[in-house]
Amino acid sequence: MNMDSKFAIPKENVVYLIAGLCIMILGYLLLMGGGADNPEEFNYALFSFSRMYIAPLLILAGFVVEIVVLLRRRPIRLFNRKDDKR
Repeated sequence: MNMDSKFAIPKENVVYLIAGLCIMILGYLLLMGGGADNPEEFNYALFSFSRMYIAPLLILAGFVVEIVVLLRRRPIRLFNRKDDKR
C-alpha cells in the first residue's frame, strides 16, 4: 500500500510546515525571561523591544505560514524547475 498518496499534505509543504513551527518556537523563546528574583523589585526587562514587538510578530508569522501551508493543496515551490509540468 502506497502511504505517500494517502498523506494530506504534499512532501514539499511539510518542510514549510516545520519551518513555521520553528518560527513560532523562536518567538516563544524570545518571550521567556524578564522576571525578577525578588518579588519586592520590578524588572523593566519585561518590557524589552524583543519581548514586546519581535516575539509576537514572529509567533504571528509562524501561524500565518502554518495556515497557508495547511490550506494550500498544491506543493509550494519557490523556484520553477525546467522539468516541472503544471
